[in-house]
Amino acid sequence: MPDGPHHPGPPAPVVGDPTAFALDAAAVVVWACLAVLYLAAGRAAALRGRDARPLRYSIAWLSGTALGLAVTAGPLARAAAGTLTGHMAVHLVLGMIVPLLLVLGAPATVFLRAVPGRVGRTYSRIVRTAALRLLAHPLTAMLLATVPMALLYWDGAGLAVLHHAVLGPLLHVHFVASGTLFAYAVIGIDPHPHRAPAWVRAAVVVAAIAVHGMVAKHLYSVAGRGGMPPDTEQAALLMYYGGDVAHALLLVLFCAQVYRETGRHRRGARMPSGSTAGSDAGPGGSRTAG
Repeated sequence: MPDGPHHPGPPAPVVGDPTAFALDAAAVVVWACLAVLYLAAGRAAALRGRDARPLRYSIAWLSGTALGLAVTAGPLARAAAGTLTGHMAVHLVLGMIVPLLLVLGAPATVFLRAVPGRVGRTYSRIVRTAALRLLAHPLTAMLLATVPMALLYWDGAGLAVLHHAVLGPLLHVHFVASGTLFAYAVIGIDPHPHRAPAWVRAAVVVAAIAVHGMVAKHLYSVAGRGGMPPDTEQAALLMYYGGDVAHALLLVLFCAQVYRETGRHRRGARMPSGSTAGSDAGPGGSRTAG
């Protein structure tokens, strides 16, 4: 395979490589800690007499950590280091699917149920600060997720970081962190004291989908240029259509959440008047005098 920005010379890590072993071990430790800490928080909440959290929270969180581990350690991680298509698959999983699962696990809710009240009040004061309010705004979260992505895939120059011993793993951390922040800002089920209106979140989701598609199309257009990996077209197609699948899932979750927040509330607001009218009606069906 010719040398280029994505393949700067050194071969992809192979089994037995100390660097690959260290990266795999670090990934196992990180994802295992996230799973164990989540379960420990649930156990602490139970010991404090709090109601059991819904099982779907645990399933979502543990699925997210398991999926994250699967693509950052072992054969899939080595495949991602060897081809741009493999890297793109890992990007989609870490940046879009895993964040959705982690957010649906409601980690802040689990944490607040596990800690004493004074710790929860301190947490509430921190998340209400102006800096975190700005960070958790959907527009900020979208920019943090899409701008680095555009810079990375705009031409071959940025692809060299994929093989860097430090920047490569940090890029994975960025995918998860920025994706989780974006998912929380749009569909987070944890407490959010300053959640943006539904129309703002919807507009940001549409903009994010558009940017993701534009970057994928641009990557496809530069395939075959000097320095680009030979599988650039396949990677761009995976980015485009795989991103569509992830975005469709995000839209379904977003619409379901908006329906729960607004649709049922409005329907419930109309029901009392109907039931009152029925209870006030006389035997003939007419309303009795109050």
